Formats: sequence, C-alpha cells, structure tokens
Amino acid sequence: MCDGDLREAMELAIGRPQPVEGERRPTAGQRLPQELEDVTLSDQERAEFRKLEDARRARLERLPLSRMAHLYATRAIAWLKDHRERLEADADPMLREALAVVGWDLWLVGAKVHRALHGRDESQTGEMPDDHPVQNDWNGSAKVALISLARSETAWRTIAKGTGDERASVLADGVGYLRRDLEREFPNAMAFARPGFDG
Repeated sequence: MCDGDLREAMELAIGRPQPVEGERRPTAGQRLPQELEDVTLSDQERAEFRKLEDARRARLERLPLSRMAHLYATRAIAWLKDHRERLEADADPMLREALAVVGWDLWLVGAKVHRALHGRDESQTGEMPDDHPVQNDWNGSAKVALISLARSETAWRTIAKGTGDERASVLADGVGYLRRDLEREFPNAMAFARPGFDG
C-alpha cells in the first residue's frame, strides 16, 4: 500500500503530523476508504479475474493434498453424524473431549489447507509475492492445519480405543497421512512464528 515509502508508512501507522492551529488534514488511513471506492474494474477486468480464479480453483482441487483434505472431511462428518450424539451422552470425559477436538478441528483443517495452497499458488505465480520464505500467510495457514491434524490424530486414536470402532482408527490413520503430506508440501510451516502464540 505504501510501496516502500517510509513517510507514507509512518503516516499510515501513526498519522500525519497535524498543524498546531487550523484544520486537521486527513491521514492516509482516513483517505484509504475513499481511495478504494474510487477503484472500479471494467467488465473485462472482472471477467479476467474470474477466469484466473476459476483456473486456480480447478488447479488446486486436483492436488492430492486438496483431495485428501476433502475426503477426510467427508468421512469424518459422516462418522460424527452416525456416532457423536450417542457417544457424547454415554462417554467418559476423555472420549467427549476427543469428540470435541475432532468436531472443532475438522472444519479448521480443510479451510487452512485450502488457504495454504491458495496462498502458495498466488506467491508462485507472482500475483502475491511473499518477501519472506517462512513468515508468510501460507506457511502460517499450513502450521495451523498441522497443529489441528496432530490434535485430531490423537483424538481419533482415543476415540478408536474407547469405542473399538475400526472406522475411527482408519480416520486416525488418514489424518496421519494427511499431516505427513502437508509437512512435505510445506517444510517451513512449523518454523512460522505465530504472533501472540509462538515465543
């Protein structure tokens, strides 16, 4: 937004120096909404953008990692639909906690895997270049997915042990495969430092 202009960056961050007397000038942050309203895309530009995004979506959906994440979500949702209510009513606290973990992380995994793949694709095509090899959005998204996958694998193993359900064991194995593939695709993800979370 500031294109390397330190003065503009400082103005955006803390505001423009204001006169002691007289009318205050709007800051860059105050001017930004108006500047964004003034940006209009032609029908041709919109069509080109849609075409690029449709091509990216199709390309990403063909990736094995995308397909694995989708398959895991589909099977985990089906398992939870069939078993969750009964188990939450009858299960011990550890099993209920494991169900809560897989139920929560299930939605996070797919979204974060998609965001990591999408961001990396934008970086590789030069549309959204990242100026840091580790501290970038796609590594951060992959890290959150990896953390959720590790938690989910442990939770599915707890569920499998507590219920004796073979499908829960298969889901635990599937989550493990997905986690290892994600680690291979994003080898720097765990080095990403999440502000406010990682020391």
